[in-house]
Amino acid sequence: MRSRLFVVLAAVGFATTGTAQQLGPEASSPIAVATIRFFIGSMVLIALSRVHLGSSVRRTSQPIAPSITPSTWILTAFGQALYGAAFFSAVRSTGVAVGTVVALGSAPLITGVISAVTSRRLPTLLWLMTTAIAILGMGLIVASGNESQVTVSGVGLALCAGLGYAIFALGSKTILASGVPSEIAMARVFGIASIMLAPTLFFVNLSWLTQRDAIVMVLWLGVVTLALAYWSYATGLHHLEPSQATMITLVEPVVATLLGAVLLSERPSVLAWCGIFIVICALLFESRSATENMRH
Repeated sequence: MRSRLFVVLAAVGFATTGTAQQLGPEASSPIAVATIRFFIGSMVLIALSRVHLGSSVRRTSQPIAPSITPSTWILTAFGQALYGAAFFSAVRSTGVAVGTVVALGSAPLITGVISAVTSRRLPTLLWLMTTAIAILGMGLIVASGNESQVTVSGVGLALCAGLGYAIFALGSKTILASGVPSEIAMARVFGIASIMLAPTLFFVNLSWLTQRDAIVMVLWLGVVTLALAYWSYATGLHHLEPSQATMITLVEPVVATLLGAVLLSERPSVLAWCGIFIVICALLFESRSATENMRH
């Protein structure tokens, strides 16, 4: 039960990401928000790793798992950078509910496609059924664009976020399987991602950072939705099966959808709500497949 609670807390933390951005200053740049979030989150994760891993941190200052090439770290960080920038842009464009559900719904499907291509193995029948159901749901969301705030560009950005997260998930699997502690692995990945996005700060307006609600927003995003949420998720996974963890994390799209409706007064059309429900059902079916990819 304790492990399940850790994963539930992580899922709720993840779910507040889009809402927190929308409640922040309207002038904020999605890419700048993602960059600052990664930087703050990576710093907090480093601090957590020092507190919880103690002497093992000193050992990890030596090269860990030399089999991990620099390209693996860079590709994994690129996936997270793409996910962060595209996700915040999608939420700004098409709303928290639609942006979150499409991004989360597409990520496991894209991961399955990449895994099938790289391993040269045909996907399972369950995965094919899940894909068909999720595509149907996303199709309904796109079709509702004329009736609600849903935009094709916003859905496209959410799909890019799903692609980024798929790359991040597969890269993380390789890194964590080599024995790198999860806190250190995530701190490095998010740190590299923040460096990748840092040059964009020279081309966006940062005057909004002087506002009080902006400071609260970036601290919440960096500390709660990234550092503490990923730490809580990794802690809970130690005593859970992948399928159990994935079932529990279905809390995330549900909570994100409810937060969008209650706090942001988002009112997707009936067709969009049907699409959201279908995508969540697809995730539920996907969670019944206890694969290692889903753990990450």
